[in-house]
Amino acid sequence: MANPPDGVVLGPSRVNIDPAPYCGLDYAYLNRTACEVTMDDPVCTPEEDSLNYQCNLCDTELVHSMTQLLLHGLATGSVDSSTGDIFKSPASVAVGMRAELAGYLIQRSETLVRESINGGEDHSDQLIKASTRPTEFMSDLIDDFVASKRNILSHVSGFLSSESRLNKIKEFLQKLETENFWAQDERKATGETILKSIDTKCIFHCPERFDMPDKLSEHLSQCKFRMVNCVNDGCAVSCSAIHMEEHGTVCPFKLIPCEQLCEQHVMRCEMDKHCATVCPMKLINCPFYEVGCETAFSQCCLDKHCSGFLQIHLMYILKVITRRNTFVNDMDQRLQLLEKEKFVFFSTL
Repeated sequence: MANPPDGVVLGPSRVNIDPAPYCGLDYAYLNRTACEVTMDDPVCTPEEDSLNYQCNLCDTELVHSMTQLLLHGLATGSVDSSTGDIFKSPASVAVGMRAELAGYLIQRSETLVRESINGGEDHSDQLIKASTRPTEFMSDLIDDFVASKRNILSHVSGFLSSESRLNKIKEFLQKLETENFWAQDERKATGETILKSIDTKCIFHCPERFDMPDKLSEHLSQCKFRMVNCVNDGCAVSCSAIHMEEHGTVCPFKLIPCEQLCEQHVMRCEMDKHCATVCPMKLINCPFYEVGCETAFSQCCLDKHCSGFLQIHLMYILKVITRRNTFVNDMDQRLQLLEKEKFVFFSTL
């Protein structure tokens, strides 16, 4: 039997996918899905057991955000649970808390879905949030977990809202990142597990299953959650295909029409420089501005303006020359007068 492609689950085992660079979530897409999805929508469920080749792709940008929440939650819980305890430090409790946090989140997520499907407690509001705003739902669970780990001393003297606490969390978070304490791949696997358990509408992961590996391979080349590279020269961003259109609206390397409506297409990051320097539609003053022509026009119209206003420009120049001649004559007369007064003064001595 042929080996399944990367990112595919065959039976119960999981094939890890390399973490993808974060390029920002499509918040318009998230808000739209949140409005469209209701509890009456069909829930995606596994199909027949004969379909053993499953697409295992997820929204990588969303999973990346979840991995960041996991690390921040670990840092916060470690700081709060060890505050004021001389026998504990954030680093000493982080090892056990890492596994405990991951287990807590997975168990809470699976319990929520299971109870909702089995008709137990009414979790409809929570399930809607979980399936449409996963990061917000996950953040709430992490807050609950961290709150359960706070010792008595951490509640004293307003520690929870103090700048000291925030600085400790920030410093420990940086330490965790620097030392790669909780590897990105491990957090990614945890995030994907949680996402797939709560994404009952299959908005953020692909549920497709196939009976043949070649059918799966064909699907992977078209799946909306496949990783794609930005096609703009100079841009190194990779993201899920579903977010590429949104990326195109902010990509600094995308060629876009000139904002001043010239015929050129310019990279978004070069637009300001283009408009201020070489753009043919840049507004400039007439070269004869200093002599009286105060007309402003597009840079590309310079020759047309100068040829069309030639006589007017000559008149402006003539007036300037006339004024200067008058000024020179006046100064000559004053100089002569001063010379005469000087001569009379010395003659009387």
